[in-house]
Amino acid sequence: MQARAFRIGSGAGYAGDRIEPVAALAAQGRLDALVFECLAERTIALAQLRRAHDPEHGYDPLLQERLHAVLPACVAAGTVVISNMGAANPLAAGRAAAAVARERGLRGLKLAVVTGDDVLPWLRAHPQPHWPPKAGWTPCPAARPAPPTWATGCCRPMPTWAPMPCCRRWPPAPTWCSPAAWPTRRCSWRR
Repeated sequence: MQARAFRIGSGAGYAGDRIEPVAALAAQGRLDALVFECLAERTIALAQLRRAHDPEHGYDPLLQERLHAVLPACVAAGTVVISNMGAANPLAAGRAAAAVARERGLRGLKLAVVTGDDVLPWLRAHPQPHWPPKAGWTPCPAARPAPPTWATGCCRPMPTWAPMPCCRRWPPAPTWCSPAAWPTRRCSWRR
């Protein structure tokens, strides 16, 4: 018995990737899944800054433009879109994605938002003391310890909106949030 091929397309490999090539891929690639991998440490930090200035932002600034370009073709072909464009504000990204679907007249879509990786509320509620310096070390009297810097948002390959529950453990065993593991579950492939 021959295994069915599961076609995965790359919608983006970083936050600034071009949109035109992925629109063609969505329309002509006969894809099962289209993955937008747009998150990294710098991207999370910038998203946190945008969310701090406006609580309805903090997701990938190209999210709407990307979805406008690919969503009609993906819906027509039955292609699942997987992304981590939610960055620091996955709920707002989910609302933006739903708005794009409405604007494009696409009804009955399933949209899932994965949350739970934002540790900032906990850190604000539980301030972390600075750890003591090593024995025998005397800090300069003018030195002030810098506050800890935290950037939240999962990186590679944890999408912040995806069609399945998430739990990041990659490698060694893929989980259902990773682009490589999703077809394994969907097609019931075994290791």
